[in-house]
Amino acid sequence: MSFKKTYPYSNIEMLPGDILYSTIGRSTYYVGHTVIVGSDYTMKEAIPGKPSGHTLTAEQFWHRHHPGDQITLLRSKSGANEAAKWATDHLHLVKEYTVLNHNIESIEKNYCSKLIVQAYYYGANVKLTNYLNRFISPQFLKRTKRLEKIAVFLKA
Repeated sequence: MSFKKTYPYSNIEMLPGDILYSTIGRSTYYVGHTVIVGSDYTMKEAIPGKPSGHTLTAEQFWHRHHPGDQITLLRSKSGANEAAKWATDHLHLVKEYTVLNHNIESIEKNYCSKLIVQAYYYGANVKLTNYLNRFISPQFLKRTKRLEKIAVFLKA
């Protein structure tokens, strides 16, 4: 029997490598935020604080949001399982949160959307952007045609 997990308060299946984009608002300090679902079905993220590489459950992620917040589920057509495994295996290397380090090779100094681009690039050889060594905003991941928009959840 295969293991199926769904997103909180939905019947949509959670898949390793899924990317969740949180809308710009109070809960994301007005910049937007992205997490990737790891191979263990937990959310992997780079956030301010120690440790910067952080894991949380789907329920914890969900309850961090405020009523009215939107969470967009994005899915890659290829490389998702490999990206999820890379994110899961390398998250502990993320030591410092900074949006100022644009070097794609630097895992230690990181931020949310860069971590996801790295996971796909290094884990699955999938480029979510042609411009790897520049700031990659969470909104870029939401808008790129390289990811398919599967659902939008509205936090009640």
